[in-house]
Amino acid sequence: MSRYPEPIIRATDFFNKDDFKVEFGVYVKNFKGDREELVLINDGTADLTFTAGGIKNFKLKPGETFDEEMHPFSRLEVTATGAFRGYTRERADSPN
Repeated sequence: MSRYPEPIIRATDFFNKDDFKVEFGVYVKNFKGDREELVLINDGTADLTFTAGGIKNFKLKPGETFDEEMHPFSRLEVTATGAFRGYTRERADSPN
């Protein structure tokens, strides 16, 4: 056990498909500042793919959830025909 407290992590930037702009058939969301944790849930009936940070074209099957810490990103791109939702997380002391 560390003598230093674990950082407090908070959920931010809750989103669903309606919160994205569509650019050339791809759903795009730009965040204010870098994010380092992403939760993305595929509520549709077909695969979706997404790109964020160092992750390119990650496939998420229907009903699956992606929940990972990753390289900083400020843009999320999703290619999907069905519904999806999610949020980002950050440290409580983050400047974002």
